[in-house]
Amino acid sequence: MTKEPRRDRQRRELKQDIVAEARRRLEEGGPTAVTLRGIAREVGVSAPALYTYFPSLAELFTELIVQSYKSLEAHIAAAFGASAGLALEQRLAAGPLAYRSWAIEHRRQFNLIFFDQIDGYAAPPGGSTVSAQTDVLQPIAAQYAEARGCTISQLLADDDLLDDFLAWWGAFHGIVALEVNHHLDWREPEAIFRRHIYASIRELLATDETTRR
Repeated sequence: MTKEPRRDRQRRELKQDIVAEARRRLEEGGPTAVTLRGIAREVGVSAPALYTYFPSLAELFTELIVQSYKSLEAHIAAAFGASAGLALEQRLAAGPLAYRSWAIEHRRQFNLIFFDQIDGYAAPPGGSTVSAQTDVLQPIAAQYAEARGCTISQLLADDDLLDDFLAWWGAFHGIVALEVNHHLDWREPEAIFRRHIYASIRELLATDETTRR
């Protein structure tokens, strides 16, 4: 294995430090707390030097969004890995349950990737944030496709099946969003979420079984 040049390692580590500081500021104060000058001061570089890593605040937010999606994707992948060998109902539930648990642990990041309107920021059209979101949803869609008796490729090629999946995702995503933003604090949000997920899965499996007869 070729040893990484010292200069390249230093640049990589400094970029990691910049992103870590940006994420810390996001978690503590929301998007408005993420400023290039403030981050430069904390990581010990000049503002002009920081611009060589992220020429604009928008590019830094794009990096934060992509990394947040990747964190969510890894959490879901681990849950699916742990559910291997279980009944389809449990495997179907694994993705949404992991989706919720990550969101509750990373409320600011969840809102960043799905809800926050950041002044002057627009995600690159068809860029890295789009593919990162697709990577999050694809394993959940694959389990959904199995429940519908098809492959993920067939689901994506069938407008009706795809719309059904998006509606299923949208329903549990909406409950998670309400909990993340404290709109369900007066109830028991986890219990509500679990009842919804398992009821929707039972309905899905029953509908598919009826269709196959």
